[in-house]
Amino acid sequence: MKNVKFLLKCILALLPILAVMCFTAALPFGYMDIEYPSWKYTKEVSDDIKSVSSGTTLVLGDSRAMADIMPSEAADETVVNLAVGGATSIEMYYTLENYIKNNGNPGKVIIMFAPFHYTIIDNFWTRTAYFNYLSVADMKDLYSYAKAADSETLLRAGYQNDLISYRTRFPDKYLPALLNSHFVGRYSDNSNKYNELLSEHGYGEFGTEQGCSALNYETGYEHMHTTGDAVLLDIYMNRLLKLCSDSGIETTLLVPPMNESSYNALKASYVAEFSDYLNTLQIKYPAILIDGNIPCYDDMYFGDASHLNREGAIIFTRSLF
Repeated sequence: MKNVKFLLKCILALLPILAVMCFTAALPFGYMDIEYPSWKYTKEVSDDIKSVSSGTTLVLGDSRAMADIMPSEAADETVVNLAVGGATSIEMYYTLENYIKNNGNPGKVIIMFAPFHYTIIDNFWTRTAYFNYLSVADMKDLYSYAKAADSETLLRAGYQNDLISYRTRFPDKYLPALLNSHFVGRYSDNSNKYNELLSEHGYGEFGTEQGCSALNYETGYEHMHTTGDAVLLDIYMNRLLKLCSDSGIETTLLVPPMNESSYNALKASYVAEFSDYLNTLQIKYPAILIDGNIPCYDDMYFGDASHLNREGAIIFTRSLF
């Protein structure tokens, strides 16, 4: 009898935690930050069967691709922008793989990442893991490569416990956001953002200034990184390009535009190493068009140091289609 009472007390003590976990899983729009809707949009498009029309051109990449390519300005083509802020070749590989499983091959693919995202992982824990973007199977596959590459970011101390906490929506990871948002305080903003993404087919602004002369991340680098993270990103860039090539998808890899201030401040050594890396990829994947040119746009077309504003996005998109 004592054991039964003790068990009941344990269950009652756990009920608040279980309730928070259920709420966290059921209503992410209520507490997640404003980045979440774009990841939800991309996941839904890649996971849902026949969610888009055949012959669609997919845009894959990070925030620069998301802010720089505007599907509504693509003349005579159906374009869906699946790029998300902070993404790397890791997330975009699984996005395309899942899209193909559910929808078949897209008509075309445009791949575009900021140069620093070829060697630096900066949002895995705050975006990919936090948003539970990858399935359990995809995460298992990813970690087999992360261990082989000795990725310092993915294999951080205590990563196994962190992964379990994120997957189960345990309060130790989400309670701060829940409290800061009063559980549902961000629902309206996230819903509005998601609806904007639906209407814009994935396009989303990051900087809204009418011109910016600040310097982007790449201006601070003299060389490309060569850490375990860089090795892992190289593995996944190759997996992504091989998937496109093996699937016979017409694919173009581009470098996003830079504002004139940043372009002029780039270190020659960094540009040379980045160019050599893209040339190596071009040799390995001759069927893919890899344009290593870094477009330089006037500062007036940038909403912040890294992203085109709406006017700049219109001009850049029209130059592609």
